[in-house]
Amino acid sequence: MKKMLLAKLKGCKKLVVMGIGNELKGDDAIGIYIVKKLMKHFNEDGEFVNIKNLYLINAGTVPDFFTDILKEINPTHILIIDCALMDKEVGEVKVIKEDEIINYSFSTHTLPLPIIIKYLRKFINAEMIILGIQPKIIDFCPISEEVKLSGDKLVDTLIEIIRELKLTE
Repeated sequence: MKKMLLAKLKGCKKLVVMGIGNELKGDDAIGIYIVKKLMKHFNEDGEFVNIKNLYLINAGTVPDFFTDILKEINPTHILIIDCALMDKEVGEVKVIKEDEIINYSFSTHTLPLPIIIKYLRKFINAEMIILGIQPKIIDFCPISEEVKLSGDKLVDTLIEIIRELKLTE
């Protein structure tokens, strides 16, 4: 995963990591969980964090509310992390290509992810990277241990990548 993400982030000068999901619905919260762990690692807290050339956004169920902020930031790369029903093993992380996005079911947003991405494309010339994480359960419960473990591994990988890209220096 690290090698693939580094290839997708080649030439990254300004990165937005956006976590999407509903914290009340089990594994649907994994995108938010990951972004919050990144915020804590970089000693910041909140819904939106700017650390030099790294922007962390907890978009919850309303990623469309952040489109104006994204336009203002004008990042070179946007990494979107969300729970996605992909018929994979529980906790499996997959880079989903934009043209494949229609084939997967994403979490509970106000607007479907393909519409948000299509809108952003009109205003931002950024590399869009969508990471889907296969849930175990999407119900009123905590995140499953399997998905949380997968999220923790992804957080560690993202921290390594951010350091290698020198985005916070």
